[in-house]
Amino acid sequence: MDIYIYRLKFKGPTHFGDTGIELENVTERVSSDTLFSALINTVNILYGQEKTNTLLKDFIESPPFIISSLFLYSGDTFYLPRPLFDGQLKEELKRELGKELKKIIWLSDKMFLKWISGDELDENDLEIMKSNLENYKNAYTIEVRPRVSLDRATQNSNLYHCGYVYFKKNAGLYGFVAFKDSNTVELFQNILINLGEIGLGGEKTYGSGMFKVIDFKKIENVFDKIFKTNLSQFVLLSLYHPSSSEISFLKEGIVAYETVRKKGWITSGRNALPLKRKSVGFFVEGSVVNWRPIGCLIDVSPNNGPYNALNHKVFRYGYAFTAPFGG
Repeated sequence: MDIYIYRLKFKGPTHFGDTGIELENVTERVSSDTLFSALINTVNILYGQEKTNTLLKDFIESPPFIISSLFLYSGDTFYLPRPLFDGQLKEELKRELGKELKKIIWLSDKMFLKWISGDELDENDLEIMKSNLENYKNAYTIEVRPRVSLDRATQNSNLYHCGYVYFKKNAGLYGFVAFKDSNTVELFQNILINLGEIGLGGEKTYGSGMFKVIDFKKIENVFDKIFKTNLSQFVLLSLYHPSSSEISFLKEGIVAYETVRKKGWITSGRNALPLKRKSVGFFVEGSVVNWRPIGCLIDVSPNNGPYNALNHKVFRYGYAFTAPFGG
């Protein structure tokens, strides 16, 4: 598969909902399942339901492309999730730092390469990681705005708050996409460009999530080294839901992991529906496994709902995008 990297420059604020029930909970990145749903909705808007069904059928049988989650970039630095396995760290360093080390959840691309290569890391490397983490935090700001809603019948007001992420001038999000062949490269680019005009994430009514694709090219330099290193284990750069045939690998195959359960409301094209999709669990980015995971699309269609409210199935993306790992 040919792997491409692309960068998104946002035109204004973004609203990517984080874990929780309140609108002020936002995050600065986008998970692969959320991105895929946005891409599929864009296909629905551009090409209609028939084209959407055909593309989903392709993904169920043999995905034409695999996507990673979207991560932060700032200037020339690209950040990646820290692998959850830390066996190459000196034991005395882990004992000494403890909780401080756990706070370092993002690595620069160059430090990520060193981490997955299995090289022993020392105090100097830790200082570099801490410095990179500070730069990461300075690449965006979060603003919480007050909002008021009015009851239709009584006109009583209700105060609530909504969170927005603003990326600094030289910062934004980037992702990877691996194509099975060259036939779908142009299609993916077209979908991505149009998604930028529609908006990614929530609060699109207020202009949130609109972006411009400023880069789209095959990987090179440090990323070429990251993805083309021949190592025996793999680290996730996307969310991952095992297929039924992979369940037997989990007991012995998971090296280090965390999980998350995702749920939410259904959007079909431009329509937000009063229906909740089924919740589903994932292994998160940074989890390490000792086989090449594949994953699947998960049917999260609700069992029941208002008559004719939904005339198609709803899927959640659980295919694994990985980098080799040798720690």
